[in-house]
Amino acid sequence: MTRPNTAKTTLLKISMLFLIPFFFFLIGLNIYSNTIYRQRLTENNQTRLTMYESFLEEDLKHVEYFMSDMIANDGSYNALRYPLSYVDSYLQVQQLQEKFESVMKTIDSISAFCIISPKSNITNGPFRKNISFDEKDNIKKYLNQLVTEKGDEAITDWRVQQIGDKYYFLKIMGLGGVYTSCIIDVDNVSSIEEKGTEKSYLVFEENGMILSYRDKMKDLQIRIEEEETSYLSGHGRNQFVVMSYSEILNCYLMLVEPYRGIWSMESMPLIMLLLSVFFVVLLLWCYRTLKRDFLQPLEQMVETMEEIRDGGLESRLSVRNQVKEYKKMESTFNAMMDRIRELKILAYVRLIQVQKTELQYYQIQIRPHFFLNCMKNLYAMTAARKYTQMQEMILTLSEYLRAVLKDHDIIVPLGKELDSVRSYIKLQQMSSAKPPEYEEDVSPDLLQFEIPPMSLLTFIENSFKYEKSSEEPMQILVKARLFLDGEEQFVNLTIMDNGSGFPPEVLEILNDPEKRMPGEHMGINNVEQRFSLLYQKPCSFIYSNMNGACVDIFVPYEEARQPVVDL
Repeated sequence: MTRPNTAKTTLLKISMLFLIPFFFFLIGLNIYSNTIYRQRLTENNQTRLTMYESFLEEDLKHVEYFMSDMIANDGSYNALRYPLSYVDSYLQVQQLQEKFESVMKTIDSISAFCIISPKSNITNGPFRKNISFDEKDNIKKYLNQLVTEKGDEAITDWRVQQIGDKYYFLKIMGLGGVYTSCIIDVDNVSSIEEKGTEKSYLVFEENGMILSYRDKMKDLQIRIEEEETSYLSGHGRNQFVVMSYSEILNCYLMLVEPYRGIWSMESMPLIMLLLSVFFVVLLLWCYRTLKRDFLQPLEQMVETMEEIRDGGLESRLSVRNQVKEYKKMESTFNAMMDRIRELKILAYVRLIQVQKTELQYYQIQIRPHFFLNCMKNLYAMTAARKYTQMQEMILTLSEYLRAVLKDHDIIVPLGKELDSVRSYIKLQQMSSAKPPEYEEDVSPDLLQFEIPPMSLLTFIENSFKYEKSSEEPMQILVKARLFLDGEEQFVNLTIMDNGSGFPPEVLEILNDPEKRMPGEHMGINNVEQRFSLLYQKPCSFIYSNMNGACVDIFVPYEEARQPVVDL
């Protein structure tokens, strides 16, 4: 006989057979792919930098052409070379500002244009709205001081200049003591590209100093290596940096983006496909073994458990497998189910005994209360010497008691309970100077609906017990309706009177059973207990005052037709 394998041994063999060659294959693949990935990433990012630089250079060349054309051909600019009155100077500068503003509308990266004429004491021009007053003042002071001290030597190509706390790309051109300058905030031409939760940064660097997004680059721990065009940097070498020198700006452009390794390569699906083909035979064998020794036994266990969940307590686990742990699980599970069945039968018998005892207690407890009230009414009629009414009442009471005393049912049809209510009302009408009025509004379909006996009568007795003293007779209304709430049907039983209603403190206690003291409101507690014992789903009791006392009972319709146990 073949010795059964343990699940641990079988899984270990399969795992090693698959993982060891796969592990060495991945090592070689990772070395090769990482090299290719770095090369492609460098090429792609260099292309991105080149494209961005070409767009930027195009804008800057457009600015240079505009500035050169203005110096050579613009009358307002050339007029500033000569002595002018303050008003004439102001008008010429205003005309130049309008031309500057038109260029700034087409090139968003420009922060400001300035006209500087030390002879006329002019340093003015349009600025972007996002530039603060202090920044404007710093720029004007710097430009005025620069051209005053250096004159034509201040005319240079684009260069990086720190003014205040910020870095700017600065271009100055001029002729005859009048100069024009274009100022571009480095932050305006830097950018962030978001890819999901990750971000790529285009920044500028000069002489080892990062000019834009300085705080972010510091947080990422980016270092400068101008001798390298691409390298890994940042904390844990998780950022990929590509650098390119801009001849027109005389500084480096840097593209910084998260480095995800070869797993971000677009060719990875192809690599995974080749890898899958390489291991396809081995995977088929592994799947067959796993299915036979592990998956099929698990499916058998799940099917058996679902059968037990659906009520098939006789179902037992049968594992067609030679794995030792599964065989042991089969015997243990089946022994456990046999024990559960024995305990369930024992618990069921005990539940029946307990519920039967409680129901008998509550049913015996409720009847003396009603009988005692009837005897009090007869006594009152005797004292009033209403002998004819006494005889009629005794006959009515005899019929009622005959039906009650021979009734040992746990539940009765609603129609039968209403017969008892009518008899009780008739007894009250015969013994009262102000005969009560009684009205029923009951759906005929609910006359066979089963409820605990003496339940409605308990609330009607309370109506007479707390009847208010007035000239109006007591009015009693009993309603029974079936309604749908979502997917469930409920029967709503309502008992209403025109009495004084429940006192506020009593109403609060009735709607919050946890506040009731033992023995308090015994009749109402009795009815609620019998409903809760008889039906599987909870029944709701709502007490309120609506021109008198109002009691609403909500019973799930289907559940109410069948008690929890057949007693």
